[in-house]
Amino acid sequence: MRPRTFILLILVLLVAALAVILIIATQTGGGPLADLLPGGNGEVEETPAPEEPGEPPPTATPATRLVPVVVARTELPVGQLLTNELLEVEMRPDDNVALQGGYTFSEPEEVAGRIVKVGIAEGEAILEPMLAANPTDIGMLGSDLALYVPTGEVAVAFPINQLSGAAYAMRPGDAVDVLMSLRIVEIDPEFRSILPNLTARVIESQLLAGQQFLFLEVAQGRLEFIPGINQVAEIVPREVGEGEEFVEEIGQQIPQRVTQLIIQQAEVLWVGTWQDPEEQRRAEEATRTAEVATAQAAGVEPPPAMTPDPFGRQGIPDIVVLSMPAQDALVLEWARLRGIDIDLALRAPGDNSVFVTTSVSLPQIIDQGALAIPPQSDIDLAPRADVVTPPALTPTPGG
Repeated sequence: MRPRTFILLILVLLVAALAVILIIATQTGGGPLADLLPGGNGEVEETPAPEEPGEPPPTATPATRLVPVVVARTELPVGQLLTNELLEVEMRPDDNVALQGGYTFSEPEEVAGRIVKVGIAEGEAILEPMLAANPTDIGMLGSDLALYVPTGEVAVAFPINQLSGAAYAMRPGDAVDVLMSLRIVEIDPEFRSILPNLTARVIESQLLAGQQFLFLEVAQGRLEFIPGINQVAEIVPREVGEGEEFVEEIGQQIPQRVTQLIIQQAEVLWVGTWQDPEEQRRAEEATRTAEVATAQAAGVEPPPAMTPDPFGRQGIPDIVVLSMPAQDALVLEWARLRGIDIDLALRAPGDNSVFVTTSVSLPQIIDQGALAIPPQSDIDLAPRADVVTPPALTPTPGG
C-alpha cells in the first residue's frame, strides 16, 4: 500500500472517531466537548415531549414560600386576654388554607388586647375566628369585665368624687397611683382608746370616813400651782379641733396627719357602674327609635342622636374599677373601711416608673421647705382662723 493511501485512511478514521465523540456528547449533554455545541456552557436544548391528544400542556409547579404567622407561645384557655408575652412569630408555608384565606396575623401587635374565644394549643396559629369581637361575643363564660383583668391581679371597685377621682378624667386603660392620708393619734395600750383618759381623783379623808371619795371625772391633765389662787390645780387642754372634723371637746387630742403614696400603677378597668355594652347599645337603639316615632307622629324633626359614651357611663361617675395585685387590693380595702382619705393620681400613658417617696407630715414639710415658724404675736386677724370657712368646690350633681 502506498504511503499516501495509508495517510488518507488514517485521516478518515480520525474524522469518523471525532464524529462519534460529538454524537455521544450531544446525547449526554456533558463533557468538555459540550461547550463546542450550539448554546455553549454545556446546555442542551431539550425537545419537548409530544403531547397526548386531548390533554392540556403540563404547567410548572410554583415554589413554596415561607411567611410570618403569629402562633401561641403557650396553651391559651377560653377568655384569655392576649399579650405580646403569650405570642410569637413562626415562618409557615404560604400554601396554608387559613393563610390564603386571610385569617392569620403576621405581627403580635395585631392581636394583642384581643380575647380568646376558643381554646388554642401551644404552637397553634392564631386565626381571626378564634378571637372575640368584644366581651359579649364570648357567651356564657362569666363576667364580661373579668375578661379584662390581667392574670395574677384582681378588680376592685372604689368610690370617687371630683377631687379624689382626678376630676373624672380617668378612662379605661389609664394607670393611677393611690395616695393615702392618715390621721394618727396616741392611744392607751390597755384600753385601746384615744388619750387622754378620764381621771377621777380620790379624796383620801372621805375614803377613810366611808363617804363619797371621788372627784368628778376630768380629762387627764397636769397639776400646777396657781399663784393667783394660791392652790394646786389640774390643767386640762381645751381643743377646738381641725375644721369640722372634730367636735369641740375638753381634752381632745389633735391627730397627726401623714400622707404617702401607697399603691402604684393600678390599671383603670372601668369608670362608673359596669354595664353590659351590648345591653346598653340595645337600650340606646330602643330609645332612639321611640324618639323618632314620637317626632314623626308630631310632624316635627326628631332630635339629633346623642353620641354614646364609649365607656358605658351615665352622667357623672361615682365609682371606678381598678385592677391591681391581691395584696394591694387588701391595703385599699382596709383603708376604705378604716375611713382613710384616699385620692387617685393619674399617670402619663406608658409611664412604668416606680416612685420612691417620703411620707409627708407637718415636721417634714417644715424641714424640707426650710419654713420658719413665726414667733408668737399679740395681734391676729378677724375673724379667727378656726371659724373661717376654707375655699371649696361647688358640689356637682351626682358627685
